[in-house]
Amino acid sequence: MISSTLRQRIGEMLRGEAAAGRAGTTLDPAVRRPREQRIVPTSIEDILPGGMLIGREGAVFVHERLYTELNERPTPLLKKYEQIGRLPDPDEAPVPHTLPEAIEALDPPERGLFRKFGHRRMLFLDIETCGLQSQPVFLVGLCHVGERNLVLRQLFARDYAEERSLIAEVERVLGEHDFLVTYNGKTFDLPFLRHRAVYHRLRFETRIPHLDLLWMVRRRWKDRLPDCRLKTLEWRVLRRLRAGDIDGSEIPGAYHEYVKHGQPHRLLPVFHHNLLDVVAMVELLPRLFEPEEER
Repeated sequence: MISSTLRQRIGEMLRGEAAAGRAGTTLDPAVRRPREQRIVPTSIEDILPGGMLIGREGAVFVHERLYTELNERPTPLLKKYEQIGRLPDPDEAPVPHTLPEAIEALDPPERGLFRKFGHRRMLFLDIETCGLQSQPVFLVGLCHVGERNLVLRQLFARDYAEERSLIAEVERVLGEHDFLVTYNGKTFDLPFLRHRAVYHRLRFETRIPHLDLLWMVRRRWKDRLPDCRLKTLEWRVLRRLRAGDIDGSEIPGAYHEYVKHGQPHRLLPVFHHNLLDVVAMVELLPRLFEPEEER
């Protein structure tokens, strides 16, 4: 016969197995106790192709893609860039007869950058931060024109300490290009990077000209659009609706969670968001130099 004590012990074990099965845990065969679930920390390199770039201030992770990998065709876009810097044919340009027509025919002053430098050595930039300037910048999206393609590059600080190397690398890249293109970068991106460089006691010199597309957008479309957010321009001008994007308010929390617990899959929407911002700028710029459509 089974003693009451043994019967009670068997019942406890069976109830424990049933509870573990409902909770989705596994049992350790040696002691027949539920084995605790835990998240094994991993790094962004484990799920996102890229590599480590070692600069003067240390390492930073680099993820790189081509415009063609987004199922986009770069050739039509590159042809539009070539057209920006070309002088208009005086025989084809319409002759203004009234003052409003003359104002409308004025050439955007920003075209001078393309006439002076061309488009081969311009650099697009967009940053992702953990909040205000007292918080770190951890992701910087860049884009430059390659031989027959557009190269999209994202610099990522895997922890708070790598912010130093990220800022140093951005400063180095800026020095290799003729002019910078941002969206609200004169108010946000560049001042933010300078402030964080001061915090880390780093040099951050930006002597190249800076083309802020937000100023051009306001000059051209502020009376026709509900707002001048980049997402609005994507839909109303580029005719593209974002999918799989993350709300900007959730981005700082996603990065802090990654640094603390190492869950890189939570950062993929942040990389996606940053990439969409950069691509939107790349495609929006030529539209700002095209002639106004008839209303």
